[in-house]
Amino acid sequence: MKGKWRVLDSILHTIEKISLIFGYISGGFAFLMMVMIGYDVLMRHIFNDPTIWADEVSCYLLVGITFLGAAYTLSMDAHVRIETFTDRLGPKAQRYLEFITDVLSLAFLVLFTRQAYWLVKDSWVSVKISATLLRTPLYLPQILFAVGLTWFSLQMLVHILRRITSGQPRNGAREMASRKTA
Repeated sequence: MKGKWRVLDSILHTIEKISLIFGYISGGFAFLMMVMIGYDVLMRHIFNDPTIWADEVSCYLLVGITFLGAAYTLSMDAHVRIETFTDRLGPKAQRYLEFITDVLSLAFLVLFTRQAYWLVKDSWVSVKISATLLRTPLYLPQILFAVGLTWFSLQMLVHILRRITSGQPRNGAREMASRKTA
């Protein structure tokens, strides 16, 4: 039995490491987007020669930042929460409510991920391209969307399994914040 938990923990740890890698990729995308927008502003206002690609590519990078970074954000327990109602509940009721919310979130993510892959498939099969000067095949930015949602779903499953096996999910960001205030 102990060996089975070790294997499960190893799988969960691997998923969390890949979430961290996606977090770094999202950070790289944010830096790249900043450089591209800065370049576009420089070219437009100083040299009066705007780029035709920076705005579109920045939008695609924003999709990557948002969806590839979602799993990392969950692994750090840093998603936005509104705790007005839950703070008034007892600890046991809070745990049950959080568990139910996590399971419903996973169900939603799985459905959303499925739709994302259908969107990518449709764009690939129909050879859809953007209505811009770059004429980007739309399946390329949509793959970022689908892969990010897939990994977000896996990270949510890790979150739920950690809650079940240890009684509490990993609370990386919350623990760091409590250490700073203490």
